[in-house]
Amino acid sequence: MLKTKKYFLSILILIVVFLTSLAYFGEINQKLFIQKLDYQSELLVSPLAKNPVIKTDNVNRTEDFNFIKRYPWTRECESNTKMLKDFESSSLEKIDYSQPADSSTHQFRITRAVLVYFPIEQVQNFQYEFRWLYRSWIEMQKHEPTKWRTDLIVFARNEKNFFNNSFLNKLNCSFMHKRTSPNDKPMCVLINYEPIKTRKLEPSDIQFSSQNQLYDFILKNINIFDDLDPKMNVFYHFLKNRLSSYGYVDSILMAFDGYKHLKSSGYDFLIRSDMDVFLTPLFAKWLPKHCNDFYVGRGGYSNEFNTNRLSRIAKNLGLEYAGLTNLGSTWYSTPDQFRLVSYLTLFGMAYLSKEEFSSPEREGKLGVQLWPDWHYGVLLLYGQNLLMNHLIQTKQLNIVKLLEYLDYPSHFSTDVNKIIHIHVFHGSDMFSKFDFKAGKYDGTSENIANANLVKFYSLKMALEGKKMLPNELLNLLESQSMLKN
Repeated sequence: MLKTKKYFLSILILIVVFLTSLAYFGEINQKLFIQKLDYQSELLVSPLAKNPVIKTDNVNRTEDFNFIKRYPWTRECESNTKMLKDFESSSLEKIDYSQPADSSTHQFRITRAVLVYFPIEQVQNFQYEFRWLYRSWIEMQKHEPTKWRTDLIVFARNEKNFFNNSFLNKLNCSFMHKRTSPNDKPMCVLINYEPIKTRKLEPSDIQFSSQNQLYDFILKNINIFDDLDPKMNVFYHFLKNRLSSYGYVDSILMAFDGYKHLKSSGYDFLIRSDMDVFLTPLFAKWLPKHCNDFYVGRGGYSNEFNTNRLSRIAKNLGLEYAGLTNLGSTWYSTPDQFRLVSYLTLFGMAYLSKEEFSSPEREGKLGVQLWPDWHYGVLLLYGQNLLMNHLIQTKQLNIVKLLEYLDYPSHFSTDVNKIIHIHVFHGSDMFSKFDFKAGKYDGTSENIANANLVKFYSLKMALEGKKMLPNELLNLLESQSMLKN
């Protein structure tokens, strides 16, 4: 009897030990599982949330990054452009983008602005590019409806030592110019712009426990359209810390910072562009097919490797990815859409710079060894590709790549009247900016035959922009402006 009791007691003890162990290891597994969920969902938790809800990958996260729901006016049409159709995401209409705007639009006052960033410390490198853009701006006006206006807006740091006698002043580009009416004549406007690397920012008192928390904050908790939002300081610190050494950040940041000026000036449409471009006769009469479209030009940076990589990065961030490739650097849309897309592009650039590039890559130590798979020099294009694909896939904006019309290569022999905007890419075929800067075209006569073809039109505009004195260019502008009623 005693032996039976001892045997029973031993079995009971073993059962208790087994159950305790099971509970203990179950608790460990549960903690590991929760940690895994926390890791997967960290980007989706607002740093300001008191009781964050864990979200797993199988939850639809589109609403987390629905920017149009937050800023619905971004896709609305201004009263002045309502003669153009409103884009509907359900529309299946076929559109011919090669055609100019209907002549009925010529009776309306349309104002546009071409935006460029001019780094004054590199004036020797960029002044001739600006001059040929300026010359093509005048040429374009010869074909523009008399009630339309297209201004040239230059973002540059206002240094008296430079502007007291600069070629920009001689071309009547001024910080005093600002459009006050659609009736004002075309003008070259200078906007004082401080590069991000030299800005003095107020200290930020908002702290983050992780990088993911910071990213989430920037995408969800800052009012993109409110310059007075104190949280905006976090965004500027984010950019300065990560992009100060990247040479092209200001060419995007200007579009974001210039919003208040551009909006108050009443511009219907904006064109963000590099300076090594030419405006064409078709540009003069071309308008978006919908009043709320967003157009980009052609790029040449996408391949299978970086497309797959950007898709994976989008998934990590909780973004959608449509898979569109080679979205180019030239933009054409409204001031509101510029504000949103430039903010998101800058976020994408800063995120990728830190998370997807090593220090040697950021410092240029690898040169072009990784091109075209993954190259820091085109960080701007990767950044915009990442966020534009989210906007496309979620149908928040109608982003259209105008492959045959914007950023069209300058060495092609296409009829210039079928192109909106010409871009001089790297290469030695005529028209080449490298040969131009080396003086190889200087002996060419300005009476160029076949100037109706893209490469010869580019050569003509570039040579005249270089050889004409500033006062000659200015006189040409003023005589053309006199024809505007």
